[in-house]
Amino acid sequence: MAAFSPFARERAVAEAAVLRAALLTKKIQEKARGVAKGDKSPVTEADFAAQALMISALQDAFPKDSFVGEEDSTVLRANEQLLQEVYKHVASAPDVANPETGSKFAKPSDHEDMLSLIDRGGKGTGGPNGRFWGMDPVDGTKTFLLGHQYAISLALIENGQQVVGVLCCPNLKLRNGRVVEESVDKDGLGIMLSAVKGKGVSVRYLSRSPELPQATRLERLRGPAELKDLHIVDSRSSTALRHDVVEQLAEKFGASYPGTEVWSSHVRYATLILGGGDAQVRVPARPGLPVYIWDHAGTQLIFTEAGGKITDLDGKPMDFSAGRELSNNRGMIIAREAVHADILSGISQLLAKPS
Repeated sequence: MAAFSPFARERAVAEAAVLRAALLTKKIQEKARGVAKGDKSPVTEADFAAQALMISALQDAFPKDSFVGEEDSTVLRANEQLLQEVYKHVASAPDVANPETGSKFAKPSDHEDMLSLIDRGGKGTGGPNGRFWGMDPVDGTKTFLLGHQYAISLALIENGQQVVGVLCCPNLKLRNGRVVEESVDKDGLGIMLSAVKGKGVSVRYLSRSPELPQATRLERLRGPAELKDLHIVDSRSSTALRHDVVEQLAEKFGASYPGTEVWSSHVRYATLILGGGDAQVRVPARPGLPVYIWDHAGTQLIFTEAGGKITDLDGKPMDFSAGRELSNNRGMIIAREAVHADILSGISQLLAKPS
């Protein structure tokens, strides 16, 4: 990418930072153990280590930027054994070079430095002004613990708008052109997708090398020939969403349901971009359920740059300026441009029916 291209520097540093996190999490996955956070959701040493490493790399390159990450240090400060394990992982993380300088990315200098780095993300507030990096260090912890699909995502948000997105799915290995939860890349490091707003999408197929291979440009996505051919992506094991409405939509179009099921939110986006999926519809199971920006930031930019369109259920653009949650939106319709309007209309009709 030309040096004068907008956000070329941010994109290059972000890709390298995600690569280092991917190399380490893939190694940790072989022996990962989960613990419960305060909200009962699982977290592993990989989540903490990856967040510390990404923030460490980014703050050196962009010291004025802020961060919003899923994890904070509360669990680590209460669990000395886990703290020691996480720091051991961070200290032994593979060396990856900063593409700007050629020198190795820094690592936390001690335990407290590592905890402070994690909290820069976990206590970050985001908002409508300035720049911050949104990250999900391990998206899909539940399936990560099973040795299946997971993702690492990173996004730069400037004045409430996504401008850079990087996604790595370290286990992704397509089976007959589809994403399958159990189809795991044992030898390599899956795929990396990245995008800058207005500049299209790059894709890389990764080995376990600490250097990124050459990127290729992804062709723009096209919609299905007919709505009956719609390939829907979902995860029916999620209790946060209404799958009955999505199934009714498929019946309305004469389409199969579901086409692909994977747990990780970001891997579902990868399914739409690389695995033949056409649409994902997110109808909240009940009002007030939080939707966090790290589950969607960056990968939404990649999808729209690839030829997708994303709105909420009211047809409004997604708003990343509201803080740590997407609280200014209701649900989501994530679909290839050619079918988005039909899906929005169909879902609106179904939700308007008396229950």
